[in-house]
Amino acid sequence: MPASDDRSLEGMEYRVAFELYSEDGRRGAKVLEFSHGETYLLELEWVEATTFAERHSGRLVGPFPSPTDAEHFIIATPWFNGEE
Repeated sequence: MPASDDRSLEGMEYRVAFELYSEDGRRGAKVLEFSHGETYLLELEWVEATTFAERHSGRLVGPFPSPTDAEHFIIATPWFNGEE
Protein backbone atom coordinates (compact mmCIF):
# COMPACT_ATOMS: atom_id res chain seq x y z
CA MET A 1 0.00 0.00 0.00
CA PRO A 2 1.38 3.42 -0.84
CA ALA A 3 2.15 5.31 2.34
CA SER A 4 1.32 8.94 2.69
CA ASP A 5 4.50 10.93 2.27
CA ASP A 6 5.80 13.27 4.95
CA ARG A 7 4.86 16.51 3.20
CA SER A 8 2.07 18.30 4.98
CA LEU A 9 -1.18 18.60 3.09
CA GLU A 10 -2.63 20.85 5.76
CA GLY A 11 -4.18 23.96 4.23
CA MET A 12 -3.98 22.62 0.67
CA GLU A 13 -7.09 22.79 -1.46
CA TYR A 14 -8.68 19.58 -2.70
CA ARG A 15 -11.91 18.28 -4.13
CA VAL A 16 -13.65 14.99 -3.49
CA ALA A 17 -13.45 13.45 -6.94
CA PHE A 18 -15.78 10.59 -5.91
CA GLU A 19 -16.54 8.13 -3.14
CA LEU A 20 -16.36 4.36 -3.34
CA TYR A 21 -18.08 1.78 -1.14
CA SER A 22 -17.54 -1.94 -0.78
CA GLU A 23 -20.26 -4.34 -1.92
CA ASP A 24 -21.44 -4.89 1.66
CA GLY A 25 -21.34 -1.15 2.40
CA ARG A 26 -19.02 -1.54 5.40
CA ARG A 27 -15.91 0.06 3.90
CA GLY A 28 -15.52 3.21 1.87
CA ALA A 29 -12.96 5.56 0.44
CA LYS A 30 -13.09 9.21 -0.51
CA VAL A 31 -10.86 9.98 -3.47
CA LEU A 32 -9.34 13.41 -2.82
CA GLU A 33 -7.75 15.30 -5.71
CA PHE A 34 -5.41 18.02 -4.46
CA SER A 35 -4.66 21.29 -6.27
CA HIS A 36 -0.98 20.32 -6.68
CA GLY A 37 -2.05 17.40 -8.90
CA GLU A 38 -1.73 14.40 -6.60
CA THR A 39 -4.56 12.22 -5.39
CA TYR A 40 -5.01 10.60 -1.97
CA LEU A 41 -7.51 8.24 -0.37
CA LEU A 42 -9.31 8.71 2.92
CA GLU A 43 -10.41 5.23 4.00
CA LEU A 44 -13.61 4.84 6.02
CA GLU A 45 -14.99 1.95 8.08
CA TRP A 46 -18.60 1.44 9.12
CA VAL A 47 -19.13 1.66 12.87
CA GLU A 48 -22.91 1.81 13.33
CA ALA A 49 -26.12 2.63 11.45
CA THR A 50 -24.93 5.14 8.85
CA THR A 51 -21.80 6.26 10.67
CA PHE A 52 -18.32 5.81 9.26
CA ALA A 53 -15.02 6.40 11.06
CA GLU A 54 -11.79 7.41 9.39
CA ARG A 55 -9.33 4.55 9.15
CA HIS A 56 -5.66 5.10 10.13
CA SER A 57 -6.76 7.99 12.41
CA GLY A 58 -7.56 10.01 9.30
CA ARG A 59 -4.13 9.62 7.73
CA LEU A 60 -4.39 9.71 3.97
CA VAL A 61 -3.13 6.95 1.67
CA GLY A 62 -1.14 8.00 -1.37
CA PRO A 63 -0.07 9.84 -3.35
CA PHE A 64 -1.48 8.52 -6.60
CA PRO A 65 -1.01 10.18 -9.99
CA SER A 66 -4.77 10.30 -10.67
CA PRO A 67 -8.18 9.47 -9.21
CA THR A 68 -8.37 6.45 -11.52
CA ASP A 69 -5.08 5.09 -10.15
CA ALA A 70 -6.38 5.56 -6.59
CA GLU A 71 -9.61 3.73 -7.48
CA HIS A 72 -7.74 0.80 -9.05
CA PHE A 73 -5.56 0.54 -5.95
CA ILE A 74 -8.32 0.57 -3.32
CA ILE A 75 -10.74 -1.80 -5.06
CA ALA A 76 -7.95 -4.39 -5.31
CA THR A 77 -7.07 -4.38 -1.59
CA PRO A 78 -8.09 -7.27 0.66
CA TRP A 79 -9.34 -4.71 3.23
CA PHE A 80 -11.80 -3.07 0.81
CA ASN A 81 -13.04 -6.48 -0.33
CA GLY A 82 -13.65 -7.69 3.25
CA GLU A 83 -10.88 -10.28 3.09
CA GLU A 84 -8.89 -8.89 6.05
